[in-house]
Amino acid sequence: MSRLDVLDRIQNKVLWLGTYMVHHANALRPNPDGIKVGGHQASSSSIVSLLTALYFDALRPDDLVAVKAHASPAFYAIQYLRGRLSADALRELRTFGGLQAYPSRRKNGDVVDLSTGSMGLGAVQATFGALASRYVVDHFGGEGRGRVIVIVGDAELDEGNVAEALAEEVVARLANVLWIVDVNRQSLDRIVPDGRLRQMRAMFEAGGWRVSELRWGKKLQGVFDKRGGERLRERLQMMTNTEYQRLLRLPPGAVRKALVTTDAGGIDRALDRLLADTSDAALAELVADVGGHDLRLLVEALDSAGQVSDRPAVIFASTIKGWGLPLAGDPLNHTMLLTQSQIDELRATLGIEAGHEWDGFDQGSEEAELVRRLPPLFTPPAPAAPPVEIPDELDESYPPECSSQEAFGRVLGTLSRRPAADRIVTVSADVAITTHLAGWINRKGVYYPEARRNPFSDVPQAMQWKESPAGQHIELGIAEHNLFLLLGALGLSRDLLGEPLLAIGTLYDPFVTRGLDALYHALYSGSRFVVAATPSGVTLSPEGGAHQSVITPGIGVALPGIVFWEPTFAREVEWILASVFAVTSADRLYRGLREPRPYLEELVSAEEEGVPVVSVLDGHSHALAFIGAALGVPQQALGVDDFGQSGARADLYRHYGIDAAAIARAARVLLGGV
Repeated sequence: MSRLDVLDRIQNKVLWLGTYMVHHANALRPNPDGIKVGGHQASSSSIVSLLTALYFDALRPDDLVAVKAHASPAFYAIQYLRGRLSADALRELRTFGGLQAYPSRRKNGDVVDLSTGSMGLGAVQATFGALASRYVVDHFGGEGRGRVIVIVGDAELDEGNVAEALAEEVVARLANVLWIVDVNRQSLDRIVPDGRLRQMRAMFEAGGWRVSELRWGKKLQGVFDKRGGERLRERLQMMTNTEYQRLLRLPPGAVRKALVTTDAGGIDRALDRLLADTSDAALAELVADVGGHDLRLLVEALDSAGQVSDRPAVIFASTIKGWGLPLAGDPLNHTMLLTQSQIDELRATLGIEAGHEWDGFDQGSEEAELVRRLPPLFTPPAPAAPPVEIPDELDESYPPECSSQEAFGRVLGTLSRRPAADRIVTVSADVAITTHLAGWINRKGVYYPEARRNPFSDVPQAMQWKESPAGQHIELGIAEHNLFLLLGALGLSRDLLGEPLLAIGTLYDPFVTRGLDALYHALYSGSRFVVAATPSGVTLSPEGGAHQSVITPGIGVALPGIVFWEPTFAREVEWILASVFAVTSADRLYRGLREPRPYLEELVSAEEEGVPVVSVLDGHSHALAFIGAALGVPQQALGVDDFGQSGARADLYRHYGIDAAAIARAARVLLGGV
């Protein structure tokens, strides 16, 4: 039996297991509260063929894979068939401590290479992981790492952060990146508009990618090649997405009529003659023969893409959402679940014996032998370097009046002369100069995969833009999503590449919210990095409200997986002696309340117990509003609870009630005065 025949049987097993585990979770597993568990049988089945060709034929041992989130059941089924999950694990889909709804390397790191979830974000962070891989090789040597393979749905490309990433010049240099787009023509609510595929292709082509498309399967192509077959090709390709989806849902007898009927209501005789010898059932099957479910085409396309060595590649593979299931092509199938009778019918169709629903491949079977001969899947390498030693003190001096931005630049300048600097990589979204990275960049240079000449090298400048593979600063365009997703990729370098990097990103504080979704994803993926966002609050008073931020403290406190700091200055020591303490990290202070001996209580002496508290923050007042409750005393929480605006700092402090007079007034109120 041919390898393709074996792959066909494997994909049927993947289809069954991926569908059945969702059915088991919703209809068979005990469910005390009766709430729908959910799952995506249709979205998962659309890439069963893609995943089969990838995981049972094309994948190399050092390839990293990011799988579209809604395909997790099929992905977990494959991990089971590849011996990395047990049947018991499949039974625990979407349970507490079990397999996550979407691939998560934090929760299911034994099988998940890269986290996906929020549409578009996982795909881009994975792609930037290829840049991190290239950076590691250029700086620490060793052989080039494997490919980063990203599987996304076509509707996922609607996310603007995807276009932002493709526009980055350096992405076009990542030859170890392969995207596979599941073109099933459906999003959650609707059928994808007709022009999207053309727009998506153009977007990748403009970005310098190698673009290929698998639209129709071999059987349908064979009919196209017959005399008069061009009429059928033209008829199908001229259909709107909605018309084609409707064709997939018609009963077999109605498919022929829909194909041969002209817009004027007549009969296309040539097309009718072409299809005369094809039965109604065979014709319905024929028009559904798309390239993304043709294993031969998929194997060939993946092999061809694997030969590309000068640029990233993308394959647009046409599929059917719900392929192989009774809900195939239904425009509302995104969250549909098969009934018990439909599951029974699918079991019979696929030859699954009752009572053997969770069986893998029989030992000695052709499928088991194929799996046995496959190379291993990706395993993260052991760290190749000892932990980076960060000095406790830098012995740096600071002027009597020094902004946090300037202090940040001085710290990096001092670190640049220490051994730890070898592991530091900075990232900025076109604000390197204004966030005080110039000194660091002048010493360490700008990273780019190839050395490029600086035409201004003979001109005295505050910052020299010298680009080479040895540089340690990565400059991006103005796109905060790219900034946080690249930091997320760099911050996983120790886990995925075996080489630790200390990634530091800079941006303007008010623009944290622009990239908040990406920051959240980077944290969710388990990445570790530093974000220096300056200036904060209304301190940058002349710039007006558009460049001021008052909610960042709340973001820092609320976001999991991150420690938020708001630097103060040297005089805080003097203030502590006067019963005033500066809260450098509202985040740490708040989380410390859960400790047996909260740090907050240590700041209050016995004589000060029961004394009211006035808190002041150049940010939203709620970030420190918990202190009074924690100490059991009255509190006045002062802060900036509205949008900023232009003005002198003293005027703004007075306007928002965080100046000295407002602090004194709040203290008098708490002490019973007026």
